[in-house]
Amino acid sequence: MHNKFIVVSTSLFMEYYVPPVTEKRNENLSNILKGVPVASGRETAMYTPIVNALNKNKICSDFTFVSTHTRGDPSETSKEAPDIGLYPKDRAPRASQGPDGHPQAPATDWSFVELCIECKTGSDPFNDREPDFVSKSDEGKKILGQILSYIELMFRRQQRMCIFLVLILGKMCRIIRFDRSGAVVTQAFNYKTNGGVLIEFLWRYARWDRSTRGHDPSATLILPGSELAEAMVARAKKDKDPKKEEDYVRQLFQESLDKHWSWWKLRVDCKGDARHFVVGKPNFIAPGVAGRGTRGFVALDEANLNGPFYYLKDAWRVSSRHIDKEGTTLCYLNKKDVPYVPMLECHGDVSKAQVTKTQDLWKDLHKDDKLPEADTKPEAKTKPEEGKTRPKEGKNQLEERTKAEAQPEEKKTCPFKKHKHYRIVVREVGQKMTKFLHSRQLVYALRCCIFAHSEAYRHGVIHRDISAGNVLLYYHQDDGWCGLLNDWELSKQTDSNTPQGRQLDRTGTWQFLSVSALDNPSKEIEIEDELESFFHVLLFFAIRFLHHNCVLVGPFMHKYFDDYDIGDGKYVCGPKKASCMKNGAITLRSGTKAVPDVALTFCWPSLKSTAGLDDAASPSHPLNYIFSTILGWIKSHYALIQSPGNGTAARPSQSKAADGFRAHGVYGDLRFIDETRGRKTTNRSLAPFDTDDARKHEAMAENLRSHDAILDLLKTVLTSPEYIWPDNEKTPDKLPKEGHKPKADPDAASVNMRKGGSMHGNVPATGSSLKRGSEHIEQPANPETPPKRAKSSKRKSGRKGHKRS
Repeated sequence: MHNKFIVVSTSLFMEYYVPPVTEKRNENLSNILKGVPVASGRETAMYTPIVNALNKNKICSDFTFVSTHTRGDPSETSKEAPDIGLYPKDRAPRASQGPDGHPQAPATDWSFVELCIECKTGSDPFNDREPDFVSKSDEGKKILGQILSYIELMFRRQQRMCIFLVLILGKMCRIIRFDRSGAVVTQAFNYKTNGGVLIEFLWRYARWDRSTRGHDPSATLILPGSELAEAMVARAKKDKDPKKEEDYVRQLFQESLDKHWSWWKLRVDCKGDARHFVVGKPNFIAPGVAGRGTRGFVALDEANLNGPFYYLKDAWRVSSRHIDKEGTTLCYLNKKDVPYVPMLECHGDVSKAQVTKTQDLWKDLHKDDKLPEADTKPEAKTKPEEGKTRPKEGKNQLEERTKAEAQPEEKKTCPFKKHKHYRIVVREVGQKMTKFLHSRQLVYALRCCIFAHSEAYRHGVIHRDISAGNVLLYYHQDDGWCGLLNDWELSKQTDSNTPQGRQLDRTGTWQFLSVSALDNPSKEIEIEDELESFFHVLLFFAIRFLHHNCVLVGPFMHKYFDDYDIGDGKYVCGPKKASCMKNGAITLRSGTKAVPDVALTFCWPSLKSTAGLDDAASPSHPLNYIFSTILGWIKSHYALIQSPGNGTAARPSQSKAADGFRAHGVYGDLRFIDETRGRKTTNRSLAPFDTDDARKHEAMAENLRSHDAILDLLKTVLTSPEYIWPDNEKTPDKLPKEGHKPKADPDAASVNMRKGGSMHGNVPATGSSLKRGSEHIEQPANPETPPKRAKSSKRKSGRKGHKRS
């Protein structure tokens, strides 16, 4: 939520977002909260008086206010609990008896809470005089992180277009409206002496229809025990056969029918006619408030509940004339018979009305400025020019500020993106790549994805978001387990006329972007960048689940994938990744100055656990040759961009497997469909060599300028008997469950790689509210939009694929 807030007067907020209702309220109700105690540090004393006053005076008829501050939602791992929640009367939480027989206070229910009221007596999380309107105090940041956690939980559990929240700060109050573009906040007002604003807002809110309150009218709640719900349960049990590889799809759907989550019938507005799909709990939820808000569901067509399973992706896409809908891109790739990509079933925007509105208010406030398109400038200014002073804040605070900051020599760029609600359905339902069985399957699946990338590029489309969550495993009825290159919403036509960038921030996922792309935010993504990203993805899975000589995996992953540096006032690539790519080696710290750093080396499982042989008999792991070769290419690539390096690692020797090792003995079991498409194998030099000669660097770097070399390399290592692959090598995940937060890094929370978080493709772990502030207010404050660190794993998809040639 960096640079995603606007503060406006209460009158402007009411005009834009709080339409009047026909039922008028009694003016005498304006001061019913006058007696609320506001003693510093005694927030709990505020809850009961507020709840009683609002309920007694029937400010929100058909609803009831409930104090839930002591208990979070039992169905969530998060313990977040808003002080007060507004609920429909038939859904209001009630006190109950606990397992020990003692009474329990009402628990939060994120599935049905309409609106949250948070009470504080300390710092205000907003500062009207700051350029980004956010308080720089530690307590203010914590409070903002807390309320953003509430909004995130409501967005993930409900079908919402926007959400309102009331923030009470002692005797002052702010009302906030959130959508996927950002948030609009009222100036603080005294609800004790000027209570009419708050009471009028709540009065109107309770008398609006569901759509006006922010609920999505295209989503219909499926009631427990209804005929449709029972049909979903029956379908989840039909054709159950755990012995079949493809049974994982049915299992995923069965797991989604969680009785603690709401089930929905979702409308997809396709061309010609609408279709309806039924879903349970999403198996992927993107973290955060502003942004696409992607959720993924295993789905059934309501018109054919006994038919195949589908994967439904619900997101708020960036609306721009320069960006194609993901379904449009998939339709094109399907027509071109590009393999290993999802097969489109249907897609469409969810009615014309479901568009974010925050960006429109910003543009209205800056209508006298000459504004460029928000998606054609790579960076937005977030700090005022030096020497500018803030005018005194008043009724026309924003209008005055706009004039004071007007800079005729520069154009202002809207920092708020326009998002449209969008749904797409594909035929494949796969699973995350972490489910791979052994390294050979992992490499083969990634090669499938690289081949899909190459075929798409041959037809004029580049993916531009290669990440751990966008490469999936799926089971094809004819070919068995393959890879699937997923999530094409950031793809671009290679002949596009907008190479300067189509959005305000970087395109892609921070952890997997190339060093060059991280150091140059507006850089046009090229093949070299994408192939480097595939390498980062391979490393990401291999170091977590295979045997190697890295002892401290958590710290390594933080430094390599999440870390960053500051260059020219911008976030750039962290030093660890940059050093590894430019030196052509993944190095591990020895821990002592007397011992030099060592290279990351993959190895076979302990012989004691296999055949009882000595470790010396272990053959070299094929991944070592793959890594050294690709790193040699990458090193030469950066040597040509900057200065020559110190040479590359020599090809490691390959030995035959010793007796007793469990290894793959069949090398014709993998299908390489590129052989049927007439692709010629490369005769380039693939192996790294020890030289700094510019001409040889050019020859090596050439291997990254097309897909041929890496496809040939992986095919050779996968199929040649010279390379022996272990079969029983996969280990439990080495990434610590609690993630890794370096003690010396005060900003580690903003880049924390938490298990269960975005890096794992699961629902993000929402921790204690006072520990989440910096995850939403990315630190340190910087003139540039902070790097994306929360999108790296997407949906889990894959089912019956394409017709093979």
